[in-house]
Order: sequence, then structure tokens, then C-alpha cells
Amino acid sequence: MANYEVKSVGVVSLIKNFPIVFALLGALIGIFTFFIFPTDLAANLGFGARILSWLIFIVLYTAIMSIGVVVVAWIYNFVVGKIGKGAIINLEQSEE
Repeated sequence: MANYEVKSVGVVSLIKNFPIVFALLGALIGIFTFFIFPTDLAANLGFGARILSWLIFIVLYTAIMSIGVVVVAWIYNFVVGKIGKGAIINLEQSEE
């Protein structure tokens, strides 16, 4: 078993990949929130307003969550730079 230490997180790679993940997750959450199990406010909206609300939700969810991940990665890199101890990951090679 090999131990590896995460010294920093590549913020650029997070900016490239996480918005796609959060957009898909936001779309799924939005479908439940606006269509399948609508909230009290969403239940009173027409179909067109629900679609528009769903699209706005996806954009805002993606933006807020992506910014949050970048801020957390920046804080992690800052703290690890000051303390010098990163997260330790134990990796074991499997035989297939």
C-alpha cells in the first residue's frame, strides 16, 4: 500500500470540470423542484414560467457551487502551504 500526500489542488482543473457536474446536478434537482415534486411557489407557475425558473436555477446553482469549490480549493492550498501537511491518501494496486 502506497501513501501519497495531496500538497495542492489544481484550481484550473476544477474550473474546467466542476461546472459540467454542477450543471447536470442542478438540472436534476431542478426537475424535481419544479416539475415532479413542485414547491408551493413552483406549483402556482405556468409551464413556461417553470421552464424559465428551471433554467435560471441551473445557471445560478452552477455558478454558486463552482465558485464555492474554487474558494474551498484556494483555502485548502493556502492552509497546506502554511502548515505543510496535506491530506494523505492510501492507494493500493488491485489485481484484475
